[in-house]
Amino acid sequence: MMAGYAVFYAAWWPFAWGVAGAVALVAVVVLASAFVLRGLAQIRHAAGYPSEPTAEDRRLDRAMGVLNSVTHPIWLLGAVLLLVFGQGRWVLPLMVFVIGAHFIPMAGILGRRIDYLLGPVAMLGAVAAGVLALDARVSWLVVFAVTGIGGAASTLAYAAYMARANRQLCERAAVPFQAPRRPTDDLHTPAQLTRADPILHAIRA
Repeated sequence: MMAGYAVFYAAWWPFAWGVAGAVALVAVVVLASAFVLRGLAQIRHAAGYPSEPTAEDRRLDRAMGVLNSVTHPIWLLGAVLLLVFGQGRWVLPLMVFVIGAHFIPMAGILGRRIDYLLGPVAMLGAVAAGVLALDARVSWLVVFAVTGIGGAASTLAYAAYMARANRQLCERAAVPFQAPRRPTDDLHTPAQLTRADPILHAIRA
């Protein structure tokens, strides 16, 4: 579902780069829409199977709650201060850098090594935009557009990773992802029901 954020990150490209930016934005919209539709189908697929929260699920939820309660106030407060002091050109680079940075501890919490790669990708885009922002001659739209490259790339890559991870989980649980007629049509034994339990948590993570 994070693919939807890619559209926000790419929305600045037409304003900064004209027709080329608009074409790139359309491509992102198409990709993001495909991932969002697939994500909704995955959630519906997983919701049809029993899933009882475990102690590990609750631990992960608490850890992610703490991380998010620290991450988002940082960039929100920073954005407000930047706007107050007339430095709005730094708002999106700050937001994307902080969000990218929070992927690093998230990798340890969720045990996902891909986050160690995607976090720095977003941060790199923010840093490159920050360098441009130092030059007053560079439009803030260009600064935001460059920031959006890292943000869009990381979120689309994340969406692709999660779609693939979900498919693999479903295959291991013997409940291949497809457009099911009814969830119970594809589950026939208690063992299959047990193997399906991790799927819903994995998608929500």
